[in-house]
Amino acid sequence: MRRREFILLGAYVIAGCVAAVTSADLALAQAKNSTSMEDRLSAKIRCQDFQKNSDGKWTSSSKAKIGKMDFSNHTFGVDEVDIGGADLATFLNRKCVAH
Repeated sequence: MRRREFILLGAYVIAGCVAAVTSADLALAQAKNSTSMEDRLSAKIRCQDFQKNSDGKWTSSSKAKIGKMDFSNHTFGVDEVDIGGADLATFLNRKCVAH
């Protein structure tokens, strides 16, 4: 009986480790993908086309574009506009707000 319990315990520990490693790899892959998209967005967005409002949201100017896409006269906040896996407001907070 003891040996069987020990084997089962070992199986649970191994399964738990596999689950933890898989979750960590998935989170790392998502972070890399988001950063990669932010790198691509950096060349397509001009900070002068966006203004940060007092409530923390962003408003695009009448001439704002993202690459070739017209993005004029939009007001948005964090988690409201996603472009290829990158949150636009978070990206602008990183790129366009003086620290």
